[in-house]
Amino acid sequence: MTAPDWRRTLVRLRRRPLGSAAFMVLVFVFLFAPLVVMVAFSFNSSPRLSFPFAGISIRWYQEIFTDTLVLRAFRRSVQAAVVTAGITGVLGLLAALGILKVAARWRTVFLTTALGPLAIPGLLYAIGLAVFYRQIGVGRSIWSANLGHALIALPFVFLIIGASLERFRFGLLEAAQDLGATRWYAFRTVTLPLILPAVIGAMLLAAAISVDDFVIAFFTAGQDKTLPLVMYGRVLKGIDPTLNAIGTVMLILTTSLAFMAASRTTIGER
Repeated sequence: MTAPDWRRTLVRLRRRPLGSAAFMVLVFVFLFAPLVVMVAFSFNSSPRLSFPFAGISIRWYQEIFTDTLVLRAFRRSVQAAVVTAGITGVLGLLAALGILKVAARWRTVFLTTALGPLAIPGLLYAIGLAVFYRQIGVGRSIWSANLGHALIALPFVFLIIGASLERFRFGLLEAAQDLGATRWYAFRTVTLPLILPAVIGAMLLAAAISVDDFVIAFFTAGQDKTLPLVMYGRVLKGIDPTLNAIGTVMLILTTSLAFMAASRTTIGER
C-alpha cells in the first residue's frame, strides 16, 4: 500500500469513529492475546495446552516454586537486575551531568555516540562481548552478563536522566552557592533530590531490561542460567506447562518494574 493509500485510509477512519474503535480493538487483541493465553493456561490443571480447561489449579506454580533450578535462575535474574540498575544509574547520572558541560556544537556529536547502541542489534553486542571476554581471559558467568546488560540498558538510563536535567532550574544551584554552599553540598541537597525520581525510574527500567534479556545472557552467562535461559532450555525439550507459570511470573516482574519506572519518571517531571 502506497503512502497516499495509507493517508486515505486514516482519513476514512477519522470520519468513522466506530471503524476507528474497531481497528484499535484489533490492535490491542493482536498485542495482548498471546499474553492472556499464557496467563490463562498457567492455571490449567491439565498438562494439555488446549481448550477446554480440565480445571483451575495452581499446580504449575507450586512446581516452579519448589524447583531448585528455577529458584536458582530467579535469584540470578534478580541479582543481575540489581547490579545492572546500580551500574547504569551511576554511569548514566555522571554522563548526563557531564554532557551539560560540553559546548552546544559538540553536544549533538556526543549524544549521537552515546545513543548509538540503541541502533545496533543486541545479537551483535552479545557476539562481540563473547569474543572480547575470550580474548582478555574472562570466563562466562553471570557477572559477565551483568556488564552486557549494563551496556544495552545504559543509553535508556542516560536518555531519561538527561531529559530530567534539561528541565532542571540551575538557578537554584546558583542561589545555593550564593548562600555559601559548596558545589558538592549544593548537588547533594538541591540537584539530586529533585532529579532522584527520574534516576530511580531509569534504574528500574534498566532492571526490567536485564530481567527480560536472553541474547546477552545466552552468549556470556555460561552455566549461570537466568530465567529466560531456563525457559529456552525447557522449550528445546518440548512445550512444558511450567513455561506458562514462569512466563507469568516474569510478566508480573517486568511489567511491575516498567510501571514503577514510568511512575517515578512522571513524578520527576512534575
